[in-house]
Order: sequence, then structure tokens, then C-alpha cells
Amino acid sequence: MKRLEKREHPFLQPEQSLPKADVEFAALWRQTIPEDIADPDVTTQYDPEHKLQQLRYEMRGQSEIFALHAFLIAILRRRPTSELARQLFLRLWSEDGAKLAKELAPRWLISAATTFADHGATTDQRLGGQGLALLFDLIKLHDSERRLSGRLNSSGFPRIKGRSKDDLAFDLEGYSLRRGDMDKNILARLWRHGENDQVIAPLCQRMLGDLVREPRTVFARIQRYKNRRAS
Repeated sequence: MKRLEKREHPFLQPEQSLPKADVEFAALWRQTIPEDIADPDVTTQYDPEHKLQQLRYEMRGQSEIFALHAFLIAILRRRPTSELARQLFLRLWSEDGAKLAKELAPRWLISAATTFADHGATTDQRLGGQGLALLFDLIKLHDSERRLSGRLNSSGFPRIKGRSKDDLAFDLEGYSLRRGDMDKNILARLWRHGENDQVIAPLCQRMLGDLVREPRTVFARIQRYKNRRAS
């Protein structure tokens, strides 16, 4: 908790670096961050203007809307946070969610989900964001450890004959790889949040759509066992 609270230390007067609540997003979509902008000098980690310029440098050549979106997320990770940043984040996803979901890199999709979890306007936004962020964080955690084996993440582990299966933590029963439906239920529950709320719907559809098409996750590997049974 101390580590988390240290990371949540707020920016100094972040509203001074934010546009007005009624900013025209369409104009920001049309503006491109120059490719030749300089890497900003380090000032302080609590300076919101420095953070914004860091993000613009990272996203040079892209639309200014992506820098604003990332800046809103950065502000909303801090405590106490900015109500103006929350209003802008929710308004941006309400008006331009489909465009954002289509264009954002996975890193920023996950960050957006985390922000919905903390600042969503509805229960479905908060639960959907929390579920999506946790799901993708656990995939990253699990498969980062798994790849130490040297095996492709698109390839399942072979059964080692003559060796007993280790017990699961907490004395849980092992999941039936061929007959179980827990993996499908996890995704279906998250999909439902998108069906119930049109603001987070584009984010749910993009992230879950990417997941079911990606062959390098535990979900894809389990599906091969199910397909083998069906054949």
C-alpha cells in the first residue's frame, strides 16, 4: 500500500495544463504532434506540464488526441485527482470511444480500462474496466513467467508420462481443459458489461475481440484442447 500510495502522489495543479471541459475533440483529432519536437528536460515528476510534454514526445507524429487521452489517464491515477480530468475522459470515450478503441495501442487500452475501473460513471463501466484490466494484467504476468520455459506461447505444454500432476494452490480442483467452461464464462461476463453500457462497449469489444483472435494466450491454448475433443 505504501508503494501504491507513493505512485499516486498528485500532480501540482493539473487543471492548468488541461483544456476546458467543452474543448472540441474534433480539432485535436486533426492536429498532429510534430515529429521534430524536443525531448523535454526533466523538471519534477509532479509537474503536469512536463508529463504532458513527455507524452507528446513519446507520441510524436500521432494525433494530439492520443496525448490528451494519455495525459488524462496519468492525472486520474493520482490521489486526490481532478474532476475536470474525469469529465474529459468520460466525455471523450462517450463521444469518440469507437475511434479510440480502433486506434489505441494495447498498452493504452489496458490503461483506459484501469481508469474506467477507478472513475467510471456507472457500475458496468467500473466493473467492466476492472475486469478487463485484471484479465490482461494476469495474462501478461502468467505468460511472462511461462516464456522462461523457452516454449512458444502459442504452444501448449506436453504431458510428461509417468510424472504425477502437482496440486493446485488452495487445494483447488484442477480445471478440465477439454470440458470446462470457466474460460468462456470469464469472457462472457466481461462482454455483458459492454452490452449494458454503450460508453465502455467499444473498449470491451476491441479488447475481447483481440483476445479471442490472439493465439499466444492461455485462452487460445485451452481452446485447442476443446477443439481436439470436438474432433
